[in-house]
Amino acid sequence: MAPQFHRVPYVSDIGATKEMQPMFIIGCVLTTFLLAGCFIAERALRHKGRLARNTDTTEKVVAYLSIVSAVIGSMGLIFLSIFDVCRYKKVHNTMVGFFIGGYAVSAVFQFWEHYRMGCKYRDTHANLVISAYTKLVFIGIEGVLGIAYWYVFMAQNWDAGAAIEWAVSYVFCFYILSYLFDFLPALTTKKKDCRFGAYVEDCMAQVNMCRERVSVQEVRGVAPG
Repeated sequence: MAPQFHRVPYVSDIGATKEMQPMFIIGCVLTTFLLAGCFIAERALRHKGRLARNTDTTEKVVAYLSIVSAVIGSMGLIFLSIFDVCRYKKVHNTMVGFFIGGYAVSAVFQFWEHYRMGCKYRDTHANLVISAYTKLVFIGIEGVLGIAYWYVFMAQNWDAGAAIEWAVSYVFCFYILSYLFDFLPALTTKKKDCRFGAYVEDCMAQVNMCRERVSVQEVRGVAPG
C-alpha cells in the first residue's frame, strides 16, 4: 500500500523497505521450514507410535492433503516476502491469498484428521479432540478476518486493513505454537514398550464400553465388578 493512503503501516510495508526486506524474507523462509518440520515430525511420530496412530486410510490421506495445502501456503508466504508490495503489488496480494488460503485449508484437514481420531480414541487421547477444536478456532478466526479484510479493502479503509493484517499475523503465530500441544504425548513414549500400538476397533470398543459401564455404576452407587 502507498503510505499516503493510510497511517497504520502494513506488515507488507515494513517488509518491503530496503533495510527490512532481507530479514523479512529470512523470517518467512524460517517459518515455512518450522511448519514443514512440524508436519514431517508428526507423521514420523505417528508412524513410530510415539503419537497415536491413524485408525484408517482416510485419516492418512487427509493428513497428506493437509501437508500439500501447507506447502501451497508456505510457497505463498515465501513469495509474498520476495515480491514486495511496492514493486509487485498484484503478485504480492495474490501470494497473500495463497498463504492464507493454503494454511486455512491445511487447518481444515488437520481438524478433520484429529477429530476423527479423537472420536475413536475419545477415552484414551483427549488431546486429539482439543487439538481438533484448536484448529477449528483458527479456521473460524481466519475466516472472519478474511471476510473483514475483503470488506475494508472494498471500502478502501486502509487503516482498518492494516490492523486486520497485523491480527492475521498474530493469529498465525498462535496457530504455530498450538502444535507444541500436539507433540506433548510424545514426551512419555520415548521407550518402545510405552509406544502406541495399531488401532484395533474391537478392542477400543470394549475399552469404551467397560469405562461407560463403570461410570454408570459409580453414578448409581454400585461397586464396579
